[in-house]
Parts: sequence; structure tokens; C-alpha cells
Amino acid sequence: MSNSNNKEQPQSQQVISGYYPMFPVLQNDGIDLFDVVAQLWRRKSWVIGCILATTLLAAVYAFTAKEQWTATAVVDVPSFDTIDNYYQGIRLLEGNVDKLTSSEDVANKLFKQFISQAGSYNELSNFIYESDYYKKIVEGKNKKDKANILNEIVSSVRLVKDQENSTYFFSFPATTPSEAQVLLEKYIDSVNANVSQVWYAQLTSQIKNKKQTLKNQMAAIKKVAEERRLEDIKGIKMALSIAERTNIQKPEITGLTQLDSNRLFLLGKDALAAMSESVEKQPLTLGDFYYDLQRQWISLDEFKVNNTSIKGFSYLKSPIEPINKDKPKKAIILFLGLILGFIIAGGVVLTEMLMDNYRKHTK
Repeated sequence: MSNSNNKEQPQSQQVISGYYPMFPVLQNDGIDLFDVVAQLWRRKSWVIGCILATTLLAAVYAFTAKEQWTATAVVDVPSFDTIDNYYQGIRLLEGNVDKLTSSEDVANKLFKQFISQAGSYNELSNFIYESDYYKKIVEGKNKKDKANILNEIVSSVRLVKDQENSTYFFSFPATTPSEAQVLLEKYIDSVNANVSQVWYAQLTSQIKNKKQTLKNQMAAIKKVAEERRLEDIKGIKMALSIAERTNIQKPEITGLTQLDSNRLFLLGKDALAAMSESVEKQPLTLGDFYYDLQRQWISLDEFKVNNTSIKGFSYLKSPIEPINKDKPKKAIILFLGLILGFIIAGGVVLTEMLMDNYRKHTK
């Protein structure tokens, strides 16, 4: 009897002296991977349903979300033929100087101004605000929403300099390819028109001031020459008066004797009368400098300002309709929807298995 009782008693596990296990030895009550796969297979209808549901939601978003297309362009320093008229005006303003401004300097200054204007927040926001595209997408919205949409469009426009050269990369987004292309073209043209208007306004003002300066210089030279002629005539008439009073009819000098104004009466009445008439009728002696100024004035006066031909840039890549859409990426969204559905379904199944396993071991 006692032997049978001893057999029924479980033998205690021998513990090695001095050894204390850090963790209790657990039975393998975890969930096996094969059990998870088997459970997923048994619940395949649920898994497929989750995948279909999330994929359907992803498809709804992918096919109804607002699209975005981005048109691009690459610009560089303007070529000489697009700044020729402006450069001619600059050269005429400089006149006869030792070191003339080069066409490269003018092109670089124009391009720098163009880029500065194109990157201006005010310039861009004003252009977008006045565009038909913006008016269409904000129709019926409140003031706050309109401001948010405007800031969103402005912040999405890019103007980036190439690190290796002087070129700049433009990009302009819109909801359709054609609108993106048109907006980018119009914005670049608008900036160029504003820049050329400012530069030609300055050029026109400078030409006007230069012409007035030249005119004043020529008038001063003519005035001095006229005063000099009047002085000469006055001296001749005074000598003629003396010759008449002394009854000197013919010259009383011989050879090439030099006469000053005090002895001019020795030429006699006949010579002095002829000299007086000649000096009064002959044109003013103005000098080469006067005629150089006159040539400059005529050149400036005949110069025709043509502000429609100037460009502050040149295209290396003109804006075209974009081929690839920025967003939404339908294939990626659908794939993510499928993966999300599988994760949700697997998470639910795994949670149920863990709960069942927990309940079994707590009974």
C-alpha cells in the first residue's frame, strides 16, 4: 500500500546545491508560426475581406484625390541678340569713354535682376492671385481657405540654382499638365516683362537726362563762341572808327606785321569794313568738342527704344506639359492599401489567438 502511494507521488526535481535559476522554467505555451498560418487560412474569408476593404478605400482615394502635375524649365544668362537694343542704348549713354561696358556685364546684370524678381514672394503671390487658375480653385471658399491655398501654391513653386554653373531650374505645379505649363510660361514672361519695363524706364530716363546735359554743354560752347565773336566785332568797329577819324583809307603796314587790338586801325577803313562784315556773317567757330557732343546728341535722339525685344534670360529647356504625375501615385497607394488590409487582418487573427491562449491557461 505504501509502495503504491510512493509511486503516485511525483519525484521532486533535484536542485544543484548553490544554483538558483534566474527565471522560472516555462512550458511552451506560446503561439506557433504554423498555427498562425493555419488560423489565417481558416479565416481566409476575413483576411480577404479586410484586404478588399482597405484596397477599395485606397482606390477611392487614389482616383478621387486632387492631382498635381509639375512643369519645369531651365534658364540661363540671356544671349546677345535679346539684349542688343538695350546694350546699344547703354553704349550711347557712355559716349567716348576709355573702358566700355561689355555685353557680358549687361547680360549678367539683367539675369541677376530677373532671378531676384522671380524669387520674390510678392512677385509670385501677386501673379498667382491674379491668375485664372487660382480664381477657379478658390471659388466659393472663405477668406482663410483662400489664403491657405495661395500660400500652398507659392510654397510649392521652386527656383533652384545649379551648383555647377549659372543655370536655374524652375518648377510650377498645377492640377493639370496644361495648366502647369501655361502658368510657368506666363510667370516667366511676367517677370521678364516687369524687369524689362524697369530697366527700359531707367534707360529712357538716362537718355533724356544725357540729351539735356549734351544740349546744355553745346549751348554753353555756342554762347562762349558768340560772345567771342561779338568781342571781335566790337574791336573791329572800334578800330574802324579810329581809322575814319584819322582818315586812314589804306593799310599803313607792310609785310606780315602782327597787329594787336590797339593798332588794328592801321589796316585802314576799307579792310576793317570788309573784316567787320565778314566776321558778322561767318558761322561761329565751335571746335571739335562741340561737334563731338552734337554727334552724341543726334545718336541719342535717333535711338529707338524697343522694350519688347529684351529678355533677362534665355531658355535651355522651355516649359512643356509634364508627362508624369506627381500625385497621387495610384499604384503605390493601391499596394499600400493591400498591405494595410493584410496587416489589419493578421493583427486581428493574432490577437484572437493570444486571447484564446490566455483564457486556456487561466482556467
